[in-house]
Amino acid sequence: MSLPVFRSATAAEAVVGSDLTFGEDVAGHAVRVRRIGPGEDIDIVDGDGTRVRGTVTAASANELTIDVTAVTIEDSTGPRLVLVQALAKGDRDLQAIETATEIGVDDVIPWAAERSIADWPAKKREKMAAKWENLLNAASLQARRSRFPVLRELVRGASLAAAFDESDAVFVLHETARHRLSAALADLIADGSSPLPERIVFIVGPEGGISDGELEALTGRGARPVLLGPTILRSSSAGPTGLVLAQISLGRW
Repeated sequence: MSLPVFRSATAAEAVVGSDLTFGEDVAGHAVRVRRIGPGEDIDIVDGDGTRVRGTVTAASANELTIDVTAVTIEDSTGPRLVLVQALAKGDRDLQAIETATEIGVDDVIPWAAERSIADWPAKKREKMAAKWENLLNAASLQARRSRFPVLRELVRGASLAAAFDESDAVFVLHETARHRLSAALADLIADGSSPLPERIVFIVGPEGGISDGELEALTGRGARPVLLGPTILRSSSAGPTGLVLAQISLGRW
């Protein structure tokens, strides 16, 4: 049964049979918003793979205590799935990373592409990064994840190419590509002579598309332009669609 999930670093200290008390960071939402009370079972995760299950024994707006009934460590499975999401107007970039989190993305890289209309100016960069981080955390809890995506540093323009190496399989989701992503993933995973890559990366460009210079820099580092399908997807749905195909190809879904 899927239980309500809350996040606390204290989860890593849990021992079966012991009592574990959390402060307002957990209690405030659990009690005030979710109306959790004594006798109910909940999960506490630390965002790094630890999942603690317990029965609430005391609850107030400032403090919540559980009797720990189970502690599990959920291993990270490879390859890691990475979404490079170009900054986009109208919060389409936020929609993309929220859905990607629900699907199972492991790393998110914000990209200020040359044709991005939206931007993170220096004076607002920290605030915007915090907004993305908060959304990743909220979406992870909604999806009942124990491992949360890692938000990487903002990259700009063609410098994105330097973020990858030969151990990565990098796919540029591009409307002019001829090779389909589904076929490329099948070839990648069916090649038993080579180990799976450490990361499978999906690059989603902005509304105006990826510039020729950016595409040249990426393909020069081994990235492959691929087509999702016969229709053109928005920047908010392209990345999540690629992730779904990867999860199916890897046998996780």
